[in-house]
Amino acid sequence: MAWQIDLSGKYGIVTGAGSGIGKATALHLSSMGARVALVDIVAGGLDATAREIQSAGEASPLLIQADAADENQVERSVAQCLAEFGAIDFLVNGHGILRRTPFLEIQNSEWDLMIGVNLRGCFLFCKTVLPHMKARGQGVIVNVASLAGRSCSILGGAHYTAAKHGLIGLSRHLAREFAPHGIRVNAFCPGATLTPMIVNSTPPEEIDRVAANIPRGRWAAPEEQACVIGFVLSDAAANITGACIDSNGGTLMI
Repeated sequence: MAWQIDLSGKYGIVTGAGSGIGKATALHLSSMGARVALVDIVAGGLDATAREIQSAGEASPLLIQADAADENQVERSVAQCLAEFGAIDFLVNGHGILRRTPFLEIQNSEWDLMIGVNLRGCFLFCKTVLPHMKARGQGVIVNVASLAGRSCSILGGAHYTAAKHGLIGLSRHLAREFAPHGIRVNAFCPGATLTPMIVNSTPPEEIDRVAANIPRGRWAAPEEQACVIGFVLSDAAANITGACIDSNGGTLMI
């Protein structure tokens, strides 16, 4: 049987959809026929992503401004999505923040912020969406972790690394627990990717230094990472669950 990489008639949520990999993923999934709820804490980013989707002639997305680390806002977001779509077929946890603070300089409040957004936020969205998926007997979740979760962060601090390691563990556990209910859960681990978060916080010479240590010799574009996520969400990846899917230009080979 040949499966198509197609999401026509599917409904889902992409968090962090206002920029970076989240935005590229929302655009790509819309182009694959999905109807997408865009979630981000920054309203301006949501509007920009929505305009691009609409200008491409794709189905109008649902825009939800929310903080992924706030349980009430997460529950409201999922409720809005269900009220609009009637079903949630997929969830992409693409939100995240980066801090470069050396370990001994990390304040407790900064640690809590990083873990709260990068790990707890994903936990909250999974916890809120999974009962619906379980009741339907189907669903796919992709948690955007990082190469940092496979080793350690090149540009982020220890709290970023810890959160991404935790996200991989969470994804693998959920995959095992919910596989009998027809639900797939995978962690996606992009390597160096030129997102606005990176470009705005990294000197050009450091971007060049990192590129020189990637076997392929360059950073990835967010759109390349979005294509991998689209494949994992599709029926073409129906046997992939509990995986830690790397897209890093060969970095783990060195």
